[in-house]
Amino acid sequence: MWAAGAGGYLRRLLQFGSVAVLLTLVACGGRRDPVQDLIRDLNRYPEFSLIVDDLRVDDGFFADYFLRFRILTASGQRIADRDTLVYKQRVSEWMKVPEAVFGRYEHYLAMVVASKTDDGRTTGVRQAHPPGYQYVGNSRYGHWGGGGFWQFYGQYAFMSAMLGGHRIGRQDYDGYRGSHGRGRPYFGPSQGGRPAFGTSGSVTEKTRPKFFQRQRQRLSSGGRGFGTRGRSGGSRSRGGFGK
Repeated sequence: MWAAGAGGYLRRLLQFGSVAVLLTLVACGGRRDPVQDLIRDLNRYPEFSLIVDDLRVDDGFFADYFLRFRILTASGQRIADRDTLVYKQRVSEWMKVPEAVFGRYEHYLAMVVASKTDDGRTTGVRQAHPPGYQYVGNSRYGHWGGGGFWQFYGQYAFMSAMLGGHRIGRQDYDGYRGSHGRGRPYFGPSQGGRPAFGTSGSVTEKTRPKFFQRQRQRLSSGGRGFGTRGRSGGSRSRGGFGK
């Protein structure tokens, strides 16, 4: 009798455990990192930049996490009897991701988290940086102008537009090169105690006003704020931007 009862109890326990595992898997929304899939697809282009275009958290019993990307590619075309790289931009659909994957990119709104230049150099999320910085110093794309600021040529003006009017000075660029060489992300120069770029950036707040408005609405309605997980992978805390 006890053995039969114990067996029934064990079966119920296993069934409950299976349901719990299933709910956990549903809540996670899969395990893949979409950035890795995108990079494999984009490697066929001579150049590309993969930019975190937006972040979203849908609160509920299980929170759902979403990423959206802006994709900049360059492909070779023959124009006026010359081989020319033609740049195109597109924005991905919203991609549901696990919280751990979301946390990998949450600090890098409007920043490049993967790139390749025409000389074959690549960067990943560990070297995240503002758009266009990888082209600074290359005379093919622009030149150092008056006041020591980088000026993109007219056909690359979209890179300046992605920077929200931010002007790249030599000291700023040296900071980027130093971070790049150490394999660390670069958030631009500090402005009023805030970085210029990234999810907490002062420039980002100007270029992504709808994101910041959405987060303020989330907080005012009782949603949890974005966390302040250390950019080197520390523990997550509550409040601020990120989650």
